[in-house]
Amino acid sequence: MTLSPHEFPELYSRINLGGQWSPGVVTLTGHDRDQDWDVQKAKGSEGASSKYTGAPVGQFQASFYLADADDLDAWPTFQALIESTTRGPEPVALPIFHPDLNANGYTEVVNGGVGGLLWDGRNGATVIVKFLEYRPPKPKPAASATGGSGGSSDGSSGDSATEDRYDPNREARSELSGLYDEVSSP
Repeated sequence: MTLSPHEFPELYSRINLGGQWSPGVVTLTGHDRDQDWDVQKAKGSEGASSKYTGAPVGQFQASFYLADADDLDAWPTFQALIESTTRGPEPVALPIFHPDLNANGYTEVVNGGVGGLLWDGRNGATVIVKFLEYRPPKPKPAASATGGSGGSSDGSSGDSATEDRYDPNREARSELSGLYDEVSSP
């Protein structure tokens, strides 16, 4: 079953960031999934060649329309949550959920910039927030192949330090996954 804004308008009208629902009504832009290609003109022959160089880190904007006093009162707390991702010495990504972001593989984000309130003259305001996808670096593949399965006999990788590493977002990510499963099941 595909989620529809007609059947689940509340899921499409806001985002869940770190377990907190956003105030107001959100509009997402720029959450496309681009791919990087190195295209080079052929030297001494016709045409060109291309080499796939991977997927860049995703970036998108969320425009929050704060229409009433409740939305405006809730905004400073939500803005503080967004800014908490880049306040410390190391960025801390927060899990994010919106059906459209989920469809394009966005799961964790950090603050890319919070705009000021743009007042509409009717006691409402809009705030534009830039988000940057968080993806931890992947280790480079080994320079030479080694024999064996690389894992333990139980099918795990055998690296218990990596598997048991503390993840501050594990609980929130699990809750968001449960919410998504709940609304997507028939």
